[in-house]
Amino acid sequence: MRALVAILNMAVGSVYLVIGTLVMIDLKRGWKTSGFSHFGAGFIALAFTCGPHHLAHGLHIFEGRPPGALDLLAVLVGLPAAATFSLLRIEAFRGGRGDRFVSGTPGWLFAQPTLAGIYVTAIAAAAFQVGKGKMHFPPTILPNVLLICIYMTIGYFLLRTQFNNHRSSKGWSVSGLSLSGVFPTCAMMHAVWTLYAITGQYHFDIHGFVIDWISVPAGLYFLWAVHALYRESLRDWNRIPAAALVPSSDLKTPVRTRMA
Repeated sequence: MRALVAILNMAVGSVYLVIGTLVMIDLKRGWKTSGFSHFGAGFIALAFTCGPHHLAHGLHIFEGRPPGALDLLAVLVGLPAAATFSLLRIEAFRGGRGDRFVSGTPGWLFAQPTLAGIYVTAIAAAAFQVGKGKMHFPPTILPNVLLICIYMTIGYFLLRTQFNNHRSSKGWSVSGLSLSGVFPTCAMMHAVWTLYAITGQYHFDIHGFVIDWISVPAGLYFLWAVHALYRESLRDWNRIPAAALVPSSDLKTPVRTRMA
């Protein structure tokens, strides 16, 4: 259990750092022609704070922090979305499509809200059992609580954008959906960490505390960019005309989407 939780957390952290690096290179490449991207800059800031959070957590587990079963579940659920988005970014970086268009709403996608509800219910039920013992609420958990709220709000606006795009395209962007899944699942990881902190299983460490406080303004900046793009009040690389959302009949042509 210890090795698995530690390795998976470090894998998630590494994936976030890979994504952040690719976005940074893209931002540098396109700065002269497309200008500065608040969406890209905010994402870079989050990737380079959330990634180190998971790396530090994984290292502390290797050093003796007791692993939690809910921690393992949260990371297992969050890793596929992060890995999918990362692989698509790598593909785009190498000159490939960088996205996939899913026509209609296939069964596996239709089932996602139900699966998400089952997941949240299972976490809540397990959290109730874990929290039955003595609980304390140290002020050091504050940045994690703030990040839960910030990440859930970002995920909300990203997902709303995908639904808005669906009305025009009659389909879904895999890149957009995976990015929409990254933030709620990351919020759940922070919620599990907070639960174990208030029950005394996860103790304070200065590395995670500093990283999480840096993550708060980074998250607020990215939330501002995502919300502004959602309201169409910000011109950015990810703000494109609705006509461009219509899927191409040529399967070799990448589908462009907003906030994907």
